[in-house]
Amino acid sequence: MGEGPREEDIAELQSEVRRLREQVAALQTTLARVGTPIVDAVDQLERMRDVAGNYFRLLELYQRNGVISPEAVLPELKDPISVEIVRVLFDQGNLNVSEITDRVRARRGTASRTVVRDRLQTLVGARIVVREGDTVVGRYRISDDIVERWYRLIGLRR
Repeated sequence: MGEGPREEDIAELQSEVRRLREQVAALQTTLARVGTPIVDAVDQLERMRDVAGNYFRLLELYQRNGVISPEAVLPELKDPISVEIVRVLFDQGNLNVSEITDRVRARRGTASRTVVRDRLQTLVGARIVVREGDTVVGRYRISDDIVERWYRLIGLRR
């Protein structure tokens, strides 16, 4: 009546526990091996969803504005010379006034250095463009804030 567990019962239970531990370890190994491709597939699906969302965002931008261009992030720009300056600087930043004038002139057919310089000063004041360099020959580029807005608009991460 008051007898404790027999030695053979204890040995059998210990053997069963060892066997269960081995099975659990094997299951963990299998799950780790199988789980990685599943996690990778889910990550790929999320990236595909993001790409599709960006694609539809670009289509909507094109439908709304008729063009997918950087000035779409700056609807407040109404002046055609300023819009062209922004396009030029998005294409290639770090240009001086003469280089910008030459590129605007090539695109529009006409542009004076004085008008381009005036528009650049306005764009710098509006923090759309940044002037860098010495006081004589400054170089201009699109501000980081506007570049970031452009990337967000088209759905890219920088």
